[in-house]
Amino acid sequence: MSRFIGDSEKLAREAVKDDVERSMKLLLEAYSTSVRLLEEAYGRSLGEAEKRLREEYSNLEEQLKSLRSRLEFDLRSRVIERRNTLVDEVIREAIARIKSMKGEDWYKSFLERVFDLIGVEARSIGSLVVRVSREDISLAKSLSEKYSGLIEVSDEPVDIIGGVLVESKNGVVKLDFSIDLIISRNDARLRNIALKALLG
Repeated sequence: MSRFIGDSEKLAREAVKDDVERSMKLLLEAYSTSVRLLEEAYGRSLGEAEKRLREEYSNLEEQLKSLRSRLEFDLRSRVIERRNTLVDEVIREAIARIKSMKGEDWYKSFLERVFDLIGVEARSIGSLVVRVSREDISLAKSLSEKYSGLIEVSDEPVDIIGGVLVESKNGVVKLDFSIDLIISRNDARLRNIALKALLG
C-alpha cells in the first residue's frame, strides 16, 4: 500500500498550476513566434509588392514616354505632311498662273532675252535648234527671224511650263533655258516663300 506524504489536494493544485504555467508559457512563446513569423512574412510580401509596384510604375512610365514620343512624332509628321501639301498646292497654283500669263509682255521680254543669249551661243558654236511648248511655237518663230540661219525653231513641242530648250544639230550641245529649270533650282526658296505666305 502506497503512502502519500503531505496534502494531496495541495500537491494536485501545484501540479495543475505548474502545468498551466508551462502551457501558458509555451502558448505565449508560440504566439510570439507566430506573430514574428507573420510580421516577417508580411514584411517580405510588402517588400515584394512594393518592388513589383515600382517595376510596374517604371514600365508604365516608359510606356507613357514611348506613347508620348510616338504621338508627338505622328503629330509632327501630320503637320509637315499637311504643310507640304499646302505648299505643293501654292506652287501648282503659281505654275498655273505663269502658264496663264504667258501672253503678257513680261513673258515676251523674257523670251527675247533668252533668244539674245542663244544668238550669242549660235555665233560661236554654229546653228542651234530651239524647242518650246506648243503654245510658244509661233512666238519663238517670230523671235528667231532676227537670227536667220543661226536659230531654227522645231515644230515638235516639248512638255515644259515655258522658256526654251536648245541643242546643236548634232546633239552635242544642250542648253536649258526653261522656266521648269528655274523653278527646280529655286525649289527650296520658293517653298519657303510659299510657306511664309501660308503662315502670313
